[in-house]
Amino acid sequence: MSRKLSYEELEKRVQELEEVELERKGTAKELAQLFSMSLDMICIADINTASFIKVNPAFTEVLGFSEEELLEKPFFEFIHPEDINATMTIVEQDLQKGTSAINFENRYRCRDGSYRWLSWVSHPYPEKGVTYAIARDISALKYNQEELEKNQALLDATGQMAKVGGWQLDANTLELTWTKETHRIHEVPLGSNPPLKEAINFFHPEDRQRMQEAIQRALDHGEPYDMEARFITARGKDLWTRTICHPEIIDGKTAKLIGTFQDITDQKKAEEALKESEERYRKLHDASFGGLFIHDQGIVLDCNQGLSDISGYTHDELIGMDALNTLIAPEWRDTVRKNIASGFGKPYEVEGVRKEGTIYPLYIHGKNIPYKGRIVRAVEYRDITEKKLADKEKEDLEGKLRQAQKMEAVGRLAGGVAHDFNNMLGVILGYVGMALTDLDPSHRIYPDLEQIRKAGERSADLTRQLLSFARKQTVSPKVLDLNKIIAGMTSMLKRLIGEDIDLAWLPDKNVSPVKMDPSQLDQILANLCVNARDAIADVGRVTIETGNAAFDKGYCSDHPGFLPGEYVLLAVSDDGCGMEPEMLENIFEPFFTTKESGKGTGLGLATVYGVVRQNNGFVNVYSEPGHGTTFKIYLPRHRTREDAFPDKESSQPIERGHETILVVEDEPAILKMTVKMLERLGHQVLAASTPGEAIQIAQAYSGEIDLLVTDVVMPEMNGRDLAKNILPFYPNLHCLFMSGYTANVIAHHGVLDKGVNFIPKPFSEESLGAKVREALNEDREKG
Repeated sequence: MSRKLSYEELEKRVQELEEVELERKGTAKELAQLFSMSLDMICIADINTASFIKVNPAFTEVLGFSEEELLEKPFFEFIHPEDINATMTIVEQDLQKGTSAINFENRYRCRDGSYRWLSWVSHPYPEKGVTYAIARDISALKYNQEELEKNQALLDATGQMAKVGGWQLDANTLELTWTKETHRIHEVPLGSNPPLKEAINFFHPEDRQRMQEAIQRALDHGEPYDMEARFITARGKDLWTRTICHPEIIDGKTAKLIGTFQDITDQKKAEEALKESEERYRKLHDASFGGLFIHDQGIVLDCNQGLSDISGYTHDELIGMDALNTLIAPEWRDTVRKNIASGFGKPYEVEGVRKEGTIYPLYIHGKNIPYKGRIVRAVEYRDITEKKLADKEKEDLEGKLRQAQKMEAVGRLAGGVAHDFNNMLGVILGYVGMALTDLDPSHRIYPDLEQIRKAGERSADLTRQLLSFARKQTVSPKVLDLNKIIAGMTSMLKRLIGEDIDLAWLPDKNVSPVKMDPSQLDQILANLCVNARDAIADVGRVTIETGNAAFDKGYCSDHPGFLPGEYVLLAVSDDGCGMEPEMLENIFEPFFTTKESGKGTGLGLATVYGVVRQNNGFVNVYSEPGHGTTFKIYLPRHRTREDAFPDKESSQPIERGHETILVVEDEPAILKMTVKMLERLGHQVLAASTPGEAIQIAQAYSGEIDLLVTDVVMPEMNGRDLAKNILPFYPNLHCLFMSGYTANVIAHHGVLDKGVNFIPKPFSEESLGAKVREALNEDREKG
């Protein structure tokens, strides 16, 4: 049985209990003060309900929720969804193990919706059903750690892309530390940092000594360095590297060396390629056939040798020069300035100025380009003097070609018209001639027929001029002494030009012979002298000259229309009014004339042109208004003198005949007229309108055919081929060809073959009779 306490003992016990209670209350008060004053987040949570029982002010301050808001919801609603399972797993495992303290991290939601990283120390008391926990906000630490990891990854990535590694050397221990990229460049495994001596051996033997000296100076004297050197990796790969060193000085001594190590092999290759490219560019730049330069608002920044060659300035003089106001002609500077300002990018032409002051045509093609951080102008600059001359020559040649084509076309037209007209004139003159022969001169219509004959003959002269222009007039060339022929014509020419005009005859004593039809020479001189007379208003002078000339290929290539060879010159000059350039372009066209109506036909110079071209010559005209005109005619020199300048042939008397003649003509009127003329001369005539009909007649005729008179140009075949077809039947057959032109059928380029009998249309009864007798009396060569 327990002893009953005395009053004093009870009073003492109560006093002790009061003291313990006071001490407990003091401790609780102190704990409450610490709970509220703590900067860490402190809470008491119910394990069973997973809810907060109490939180301190730091808890509410970090999360932004009030204590009431935190206490009224399970604490899992504040944990980041991704962290709930991990948090529960850790807590349950620790409760099962009876761990005194639990450490973990998770994210808690704040009132503004953001999340904060918290680091927890939790002490559960399962028997009480509570846990005491302290949390610390480590969001900043987490952020810094993430940033550090990102930066490290970025550093590694950029280092790998730039091929730049880092290194560090302890000055005391000479311990060398490499970064990841430095290991990769050296091609050694990560973590295997070699000693300094071994690291230096990676450098090329020729660069090793200077690298070692640079490192030693950095260690001894704190000298930084930035060097390039060749390098050999652990696997034997050759590289170019750049290493930069920055010594760290502490208390006046080098504590360590910090640096970078970069693989610059690609850069070196690019620099070498660029150097080669620049060298090629410079050579190409200077080898350009034109000027190339770069300018900024006209100030030359760079240029090639071509610009120097064109402008006359040296390269040094051009650099920095105001090209706009120096190399461009003054009247073109505004144009160029506007094109520069507008960025005009198409080629255009202006005029340039050389150093000595000469003006020349200039081609400019400029474009805006970036250059050293600004937009400048790149320009192609060409002297186009030769191009302009070539263009002018081409234009002149094209003009002459067009003129020649036009003359050829007009010639073909004139020749065709003249040929047909000639046929009609032949009929008219033939019948008029026969009528005049049959009529008594006293008959009342005799004078009228005479006028018809004269008009027909004048018309025949006109057609002959047209045929001469068209080069379709058949000629009988002879070797001529120009001096002798012209000297014999001077009296006639003086009468032709009149007494007020002086005729000067200036022959070259050594002039070579030419071969042409004498009548054509008459045509040339008569037409040129008449034109010279008409160009002189009152008194004046006409000069006729002869001479020799020769042209080689070089001269002819620069003078369109000239052909290489030896020529005889016939020049006719006057001191008359001269001609405008526009007039010179048309003077050889038929029917072109500057004379008043009724004063000329416009065929004189056309005839001259045709005759000269038919004789394989050429003509040049020199004339200026007020300074007269000179016609220079060049005829091919005849090298042999076998024909020795014959005199004019004497005419033979016309004889009547009795021979049988086969006449072939596709123009019915001419056929009928020719048959009638021959019958009037006493001949027996067989007529055919086509070559086929003529061959049939020749085959069927039982007698002898003495002469074939045939047109040259006909359907089915030409006159020469017809003669070849008939000759087998009549070996002794003579031939006489008739035509207004030969069209290269019986003549080569319009020149009649030697020994061929020919009568031009139109012809009279007398001329036909003479030609027939001449052909019949001729001994035909066999063969």
